[in-house]
Amino acid sequence: MALFFWHNWSKSDRIVVVSGLTLLALCGLGYTYVAYRGLENVVSWNVLSELVSLPGTLYSFTDGLLTYPITGRIQTVTNQFAVSPMEVHPGVAMLVAGLLCVALSYTLAAICRLPALHYRIAMGLFVLLLAVCRFEVLGLPGESRWPFLVLVALFGGVSYYFHAFRTGTSLLNRLLVFGGLFVLAALGMSVGATVVHPAQLLMSYALPGLVIISVMFIAYIAIDIVGGLVWLTSVSRPNGRPLGAVNFIFISVLYLLNLLLVWLRNTKTIDWDALTISPFLILPVSIVIGFWGFRQLAEQRSLLSFSNAGAGLYIGMAVLTILTVAYAFATANDPLIEVFEDAIVYSHFIMGLLMVLYVLVNFLPIYKQQLPVYRVLYKARLADLPLFRLAGIVGIISVSASTGHFTVRQGYAACLSALGDAYQAENEPDLAQTYYQESVAQEFQQHKANYALASIAIYRNDPTTAALFFSQALRKQPSPQAFIGLCSTFQQTNLFFEAIKTLQRGIHTFPNSGELRTNLGYLYGKTAIADSAYYYLKSAADLTPRAEVPLANLLALYARNPQILTSDSTLAGQIPDSDDPALVANRMALRLQHSHDTTTLPRPNRITKTRPNAALSAGEFASLYNYALLVPNPDTTLRNTLQRAALSPGNQTVSDELLLANALALYKAHRHHEAFNQLTQLAVTDARAAPTYRATLGLLELEQGLHKQAAATFAQNTDTLSIGYRAVAMTKAGDLAAAKPLWETATRNDATLRGMQQALYTAPASATSQAGWTDLQKAFYVSYRPDDTNRGKVWETIRDASLKTVAGAALITGYLNTRQYFYAQMILSQMGKPSQLTPFARSLENLSAVRIAAFRNKAAATDSLAKAFFVEQHLAEVALLRGQALASQKQAAEALTAYRTALQQAPIHGLIVSKGAGFLRRAGQVKEAYAAVLPALDYNEADVDLIKTYVLLCLDQSLIDYADDGLTRLQVATTPADYQAFEQAYQQKLAVIENARTTFKN
Repeated sequence: MALFFWHNWSKSDRIVVVSGLTLLALCGLGYTYVAYRGLENVVSWNVLSELVSLPGTLYSFTDGLLTYPITGRIQTVTNQFAVSPMEVHPGVAMLVAGLLCVALSYTLAAICRLPALHYRIAMGLFVLLLAVCRFEVLGLPGESRWPFLVLVALFGGVSYYFHAFRTGTSLLNRLLVFGGLFVLAALGMSVGATVVHPAQLLMSYALPGLVIISVMFIAYIAIDIVGGLVWLTSVSRPNGRPLGAVNFIFISVLYLLNLLLVWLRNTKTIDWDALTISPFLILPVSIVIGFWGFRQLAEQRSLLSFSNAGAGLYIGMAVLTILTVAYAFATANDPLIEVFEDAIVYSHFIMGLLMVLYVLVNFLPIYKQQLPVYRVLYKARLADLPLFRLAGIVGIISVSASTGHFTVRQGYAACLSALGDAYQAENEPDLAQTYYQESVAQEFQQHKANYALASIAIYRNDPTTAALFFSQALRKQPSPQAFIGLCSTFQQTNLFFEAIKTLQRGIHTFPNSGELRTNLGYLYGKTAIADSAYYYLKSAADLTPRAEVPLANLLALYARNPQILTSDSTLAGQIPDSDDPALVANRMALRLQHSHDTTTLPRPNRITKTRPNAALSAGEFASLYNYALLVPNPDTTLRNTLQRAALSPGNQTVSDELLLANALALYKAHRHHEAFNQLTQLAVTDARAAPTYRATLGLLELEQGLHKQAAATFAQNTDTLSIGYRAVAMTKAGDLAAAKPLWETATRNDATLRGMQQALYTAPASATSQAGWTDLQKAFYVSYRPDDTNRGKVWETIRDASLKTVAGAALITGYLNTRQYFYAQMILSQMGKPSQLTPFARSLENLSAVRIAAFRNKAAATDSLAKAFFVEQHLAEVALLRGQALASQKQAAEALTAYRTALQQAPIHGLIVSKGAGFLRRAGQVKEAYAAVLPALDYNEADVDLIKTYVLLCLDQSLIDYADDGLTRLQVATTPADYQAFEQAYQQKLAVIENARTTFKN
């Protein structure tokens, strides 16, 4: 079989054939692609995400005695696969229509060289194809059949001209002329048509004609595989002997048996799970072999010139057939696919069987002589090939008739569905629905029209009707998409168990569908059946290309059911990393629940990808929110992203959560003033959640040492927990009398707090005799009862190293305030070893050492000790003490850096701000010092040193009115003697400023 048989052809003929074969190969690739995708060509998988909030700790801190958790909601995301409505892609129709015009150009160019009778028949078929196109539906001017008449006259006239008068025109020139005519016709229709998608309409109306022509071509080439077997078994082998007739019969029987099994299985005669070759694989093989067979036929019977007509005719018909079958797959038109499947099976089996008989009747003696039968295959000795073809046609028609012309009804249903697609694309759903319903009337078990009608019902918010059509779509050609569509309708109508049964039935039909398993695991996850949810989600990850969907659900399942990870803590680590927002969000939710996880924290893509004012998806929101809660040092990019997202109209439903996350991010970034303002605003705007926001604000104020402000904030809430926190705040502020009734209320149902209250209000004389106290009670007493000068004896009985260290730090502070550093040093020496301490206690022990060194003016020791381990809460004071030590050593630059660090770490702490701003003022950084003092004043209205610093800074900048206002505030905050002394200095400085002004004016 010589492949490059065109070496004697003209260059133009070779160009035409090579171009045509290239086109055929490209169309074959497209055919393979759409056939492989199947229903996914028109029904896409979507992911429906749902936010599930879980209770959790958003932030926590400790004072060494008690832990203060800020509780709230952790965001997780659960996903389920959803299916799109039946989609119509006009672009596909336009592409196929354009390629069909090329195929018809090849065919028309070749038809011109056919004998007169064959030419008339071929042109008649072309005219019928134009007639079924119904060009009047395009809304061209005139709205009559004139476009059809013009096209018939144009193409018919040119074709007859080439057929009768210009017989010497090359195939290439004829091809270019007909191609140009199609281009002109397409341009005219696209310009004049009033419909939106003219190509879609033309393809839908032309489909019956295209199907008939394609079926005729399939029947014509049905003999060619057997012809190829003749070549295979009669060509000389390397050993000089062909395979022979026995092998021909054996291979032919296998081939025909494959077709018979497909036939019997399609008709439900047998229910065998036999391995067979798909008819849609047989078709392209037939087309490839048929090109050789048609050349052999043309040459052996001298029907026409293969180079000048036959090759173009075959290529045109082959491309037309491949495109028509591919269009059936591209539109998921299962009735049409079944029509072609039946056409391939019927024609190839019947024609193939008759072709085997034809070969045996005519060429068995030649086979026995081991001669190349393929060279005379179409030169019959006894019975001619057309006789067998005629018998085959009769057989095919008889088989179709024996089924009640079911295949014909399927073809009609397919064409009606195509018209439904066309009018759906034209946005005429009522007309589309009519065509789909007529299609279902012809074949009620089909998938195409039933799914399309279900899609229309869903669009009209009619889940009951949609469920009916989805159920019908599952009768004959079930699909995972239809099962999920039916399940979604049951979910919409709250038929939860019906939804589960539907997915179970779907998995029984499609055991390897990861999408069905994911959705069933999702539904089980909503119940208490966590083991079933785990099983289906775990198996789904290996069966779906979007493994991140079930994996994200697995993490959400772990978050909702902590007992799973309790039994096996390695499960979460078995899930691979991914940048999928939902998976990242759920992994962070687990991190929030299990704070011991110290692995690297992933940064959500939403922070790095700039999408201003874009609405967040559920996964993006949850990952951004959880990340803001987790990250210890939020940067400016994160805070800006949170702020922009909260203000975006598309995120209104989650704006409060984003603002809360932003407030916590601001707080952790040491922008406490902004964080507190944000929380205050949230409490004002959302009355329902106001107690939660106020509790959060109060706890953060408590951590910053703003005890009175925290007590005032908690006072606005009425819940028992807030009352308990208010009691703690008043206790830390030293107002035990005001705290007592609060402790009584808070401890009614809390034994732990009741023990704290008992220790707190025990008389000093009997404190040392309380042998039944716990270490926590003892530490609480030592820390908050400075009126007992003998509480050191209680401290000595504490056994817990961390609690003893925390209580000892309170004793050290008391001794340093009374300038008894020797006793402070003794307490420090009796504290626990670092290995025995919690991180907070260890840090507090180191801080106590720094305090003692600073008190004793040991600058070098202070600087050295300041480099030890400290938790975040102590860094500001350490930086302040280090700054004081460096300043005493005249290391101004290093001291300035230390003071700035202290101000950055604690921007509203009265003592730190007053001392830090004072140093900045002395260093000439007046504006920086003033900017540092302003926000701190709002939270330290009675801090005498801070007010004095503020007044002096105002005077430094000649802000006399502000200075006078500060002086008034100082008069309220301090003693008369202190105020009088400061006022005298104030007046002196003010006089200097006035003198300077007078001098400047003069």
